[in-house]
Amino acid sequence: MTQGDAVTIRDVAKLAGVAVSTASRALGNGSASARTRQKVQQAAEELHFVPNQAAKQLTSGKSNIIAIMVPEEPDFVFRDAFVSGMVAQLATSFTAVNLLPFLALTKPHDAKGFLKVLKGSGAAGIVVVSFHYSKPFADALKQCGKLIVSIGTPSPSMHYPYVDVDNYQGGYDAVMLLHKRGCQHIAVIAGPTDMQASVLRTEGVKDALSSLGMEPVAFIPGEYGAQRGEEVMLQILSEHPEVDGVFAISDETAAGALRALLNSGKRVPEDVALIGFDDFHVARAVSPRLTTFAQPLAAMAETATEMMSERLETGEWKRKAVLFPAPMVRRESA
Repeated sequence: MTQGDAVTIRDVAKLAGVAVSTASRALGNGSASARTRQKVQQAAEELHFVPNQAAKQLTSGKSNIIAIMVPEEPDFVFRDAFVSGMVAQLATSFTAVNLLPFLALTKPHDAKGFLKVLKGSGAAGIVVVSFHYSKPFADALKQCGKLIVSIGTPSPSMHYPYVDVDNYQGGYDAVMLLHKRGCQHIAVIAGPTDMQASVLRTEGVKDALSSLGMEPVAFIPGEYGAQRGEEVMLQILSEHPEVDGVFAISDETAAGALRALLNSGKRVPEDVALIGFDDFHVARAVSPRLTTFAQPLAAMAETATEMMSERLETGEWKRKAVLFPAPMVRRESA
């Protein structure tokens, strides 16, 4: 072996004085005596040998590869604070337990592309982030034959282990805070109707309004994002100038709504109180800063990793649903 060459299992076997097959078994938890295993491990450490994961999978029949599946347009993945933040946290937590994550991107309803990517990946499991429900995509998840953990509550017809925050309670509490501030004309900039996070938040909003004997002056579903938040807020101001309270489905959406309010001469919160959801960087970057509900991305990613690791190690799901609270973070906007 010359300087600069990659260390191989053959080098380890030679230094340990054993056959290549014996060295491979010793490093891969196969059949080997304690003395042989110790010799091989010492040789590997001395040579700074890093096992090739693909080769390890072939010899052991087991995979340590985890697909982080994001069925979104690529540009959305890297500009959306929730998706990009969750992907980063998942990559960190899986790597920490010696699982090998890879990012698998497909368009929101590209079920065929999803199956093609997953069947050829060699992944033992999938963590699905930002799932838009469609029957073809739900069927594809069943057909892929992989272990699945969902970040976010799955649709009612889908029974996968999941990690989420209490979206319903967050929506409910947002309305109660606006009402406590004296808001009587509350508008809702809602999210996509094919995503459970959005559905649950808006169910909480509707139930809270109903309990108060109120109806929203406007309830407009659609995509997440600052540009849409600004456009919808301008529409609401035009059609319902009496609006005095707004719940926006995300902080990015709320930041756009805030821009529209300020550009229209409205004072926040004196004229219109505004609440978002997520507690990401944008909530603290705007002025006035946003009152919002916090999503604990690191804790959610660590829990999803633990759930998948437990299933891989024991063959059983120890936990099938973990729901974190979404604590309110009070700032100047409401």
